[in-house]
Amino acid sequence: MIGTSLQQDSRARSNTERLLALFLGAALCIHGLYYPREWYLFGFVLSAFIMAVHLPIGFHKSRNLYTPIGVTDGLLLGMVLVSFLGILEPVKLTDGFLEALQWGIFWVFYRWGVSISFNERAKSSSMRYLEWLAVAVAVIGWLPWVSKVGGRLSSVFGYSNAAAVFLGAVLLLSPSKKMVKIFLGISLLGTGSRAGVGFFIIVFAGQYVLMVVSQQRILPRHSLKSGRRLGRILRSQYLKGFLGLAMGSIGGIILFIHYPSAWDNLTDWGFSSSSWQERLFYFKDGLKLAWESWGLPQAGGWRAFPTVQSYPYWTADPHSSIIHILLNQGIIGLIGMGIWSGQTLIQERKIWGSQGYLKTHEERKARLRLNSALLYLALHSLVDADFSFGSLGILFWLLYGSRGRWYPKHKLGSMGVFGLSALICLFCGCVFYNPKLLEQEQVWNTQAVQLTKANPDISEKLWLKSLRWDQTQVRTKRELAEHFLRKGDLDSGLNAAQDLLRWKGFDLETYEWAQSVILEAAEENWKKNPQMAMELYHWVEDVPEVIEGRTANLTKQQQKLWPGHTDFLPSQHIRFLAEYARQRQLTQRLP
Repeated sequence: MIGTSLQQDSRARSNTERLLALFLGAALCIHGLYYPREWYLFGFVLSAFIMAVHLPIGFHKSRNLYTPIGVTDGLLLGMVLVSFLGILEPVKLTDGFLEALQWGIFWVFYRWGVSISFNERAKSSSMRYLEWLAVAVAVIGWLPWVSKVGGRLSSVFGYSNAAAVFLGAVLLLSPSKKMVKIFLGISLLGTGSRAGVGFFIIVFAGQYVLMVVSQQRILPRHSLKSGRRLGRILRSQYLKGFLGLAMGSIGGIILFIHYPSAWDNLTDWGFSSSSWQERLFYFKDGLKLAWESWGLPQAGGWRAFPTVQSYPYWTADPHSSIIHILLNQGIIGLIGMGIWSGQTLIQERKIWGSQGYLKTHEERKARLRLNSALLYLALHSLVDADFSFGSLGILFWLLYGSRGRWYPKHKLGSMGVFGLSALICLFCGCVFYNPKLLEQEQVWNTQAVQLTKANPDISEKLWLKSLRWDQTQVRTKRELAEHFLRKGDLDSGLNAAQDLLRWKGFDLETYEWAQSVILEAAEENWKKNPQMAMELYHWVEDVPEVIEGRTANLTKQQQKLWPGHTDFLPSQHIRFLAEYARQRQLTQRLP
């Protein structure tokens, strides 16, 4: 009986490790789990698996997967809740559902990491699977038919910096085979990621120093041979480091010859580079957005970047985990993350200061490697879009969950987990099968256009409702502004046009459109509302000055980042309409 029980437990743990590798590998294969449709597919498959595990008549119940409940659980589940709160004041409502799903998935993998933290053999097997996943990612990146973004290794991610972070984190976990280390190291250089390589060097150097210090502490203090033993250790570490440096140099030479673009980007250090300067403006504008929203959670809050830009740039992400949380989960989420980070550092300090927790040098090394990988992932996420790639977020929370020996105190019932998973499975499955379910605003827009002549009041309500779901809809803002101006609501029409220009402030065609429709409205309403018509004429006249003001106050850095600023000038058509509006103000007389 005892032998059978142990055999079943061993098989269960082996299955857990394989499933971890399978799900993480799947996340890597679909662009690192970046696009919304991929998140919904992944959420559907994952929740279906959890449902199968927790079936009331199930074949086995992995309840330990969800125990114990602690501070980290509170953080991740709190992020899910705050993401839902962001739906109350959305920039794009559907992003709130996606954010909640992302944090929920991170929580599941954190719990999965907790489930293997009891067993060193399970953790060792998981690390081995992770090592081979990293090798696969690197191999795919070097394949000749896989595109190199800007001549740099990007592999399954399609983004070189994300590939660099994944490879660097696995390297810090210290793969067992030297050739694997060398291959992953050369691949890391092949990404050409300055922050990825720079943070890796810093964290690796710190890891190396702490490893030597830890080894010195383990040596018997009163042994006469301790000095000699320490000397041998240092020489051994020196030789290993020299060998790694030599192989890395050879890899660098190969990289320089065959991939000059990656090498050029890698050696372009300094905070004066355009990449760093752009990030500084992302961070500055992100803080401005948070200030304007009073630090409240907003679904898709980061999408409002165009409204605060001082020069035109396009970004699919704030490029900072802190700014991302601040804009989407608000100051509540940021404070929660800060408290959790502080508590984690205090706990780690106590563990390293305790004599009874990490007794052997091997335990200290394993703990130090895990902490190094976590620190590397966290540091790089401060200056890039790391956790927008779900696979990197999954890796972080999985490693974090596996770092300690956790003992269950509270349990979530299997029926509760089953019910929650069923809801997520149903939601993700429906959205993946029919994406239009989360695009209700498009349905309302179509209905509004169809009813424009028959029932314009209904059209207005539908457009306003659509914009409450998604403020980024440029075409809908145009149609709403034209609707207000057609029906003679000049104040609302002017405000709607100005709101559109907040989102398209560097698009000359939008200025031309706004001038045309407002000038037409002024002409049509001159006799009905001469005071407001005069205000509209004046607004049209001022448009060239507004456009020129966009470039007048640019700093030298902004001018460098926007080479086309000298060409951003009012067109002949814009000047003609402005002059026409000026003349109309002189020739029209107020009744």
